Amino acid sequence: MRISLKIAVLFAGIWFAGKMSFFYAQILQNESEVKFQVMWNILCLLLAMTIGTLAEKRQEVRAESSALGDIKNTLGGGLVYTIIVSGLIYLYYAKINPGYNERQLAIAEQQVNKMLDDPKQMKELRKSPEMESLTREEIFDKAIANQKAIFSPSSTMTISLLGMLLLSTINSIILTVVFRRILFKQRTL
Repeated sequence: MRISLKIAVLFAGIWFAGKMSFFYAQILQNESEVKFQVMWNILCLLLAMTIGTLAEKRQEVRAESSALGDIKNTLGGGLVYTIIVSGLIYLYYAKINPGYNERQLAIAEQQVNKMLDDPKQMKELRKSPEMESLTREEIFDKAIANQKAIFSPSSTMTISLLGMLLLSTINSIILTVVFRRILFKQRTL
């Protein structure tokens, strides 16, 4: 196994250890503080790609390296990290902390109830042709069904997977440019 892939697995483990530490210490668990956990994930992804690429670059012959090869090597570590962390995200929200998504769903239910109890907002909803013939309960069920799909562990995993894949691709291009132009002074890009 290449060193960059080992480093990606290591940083996925570091990320999950941090996530579990946050969970057991009950820090960064509120809706407004979750963004710090996302930043922790981005930091671990970037460090895994950066350190893995540096380790690969130290072992290769510079005369034989190409920018496309560097992008491929950098992206390889990022993809391994992304797949492992996405699986761990599903595990976390499905088995370890299913209460988080349940709390988010309860908040959404309160907001929908509040919206449906307001006559002004209910009148606005009734202007829509698809909503004008529905009862209050049918509108509520329709809105909550959408929220249940959003707050499921599989959708959280899918969104995380897509976001990290995009971030890995962009990071691999940026890291290749930075390493080739600045760090290793190769002007062949």
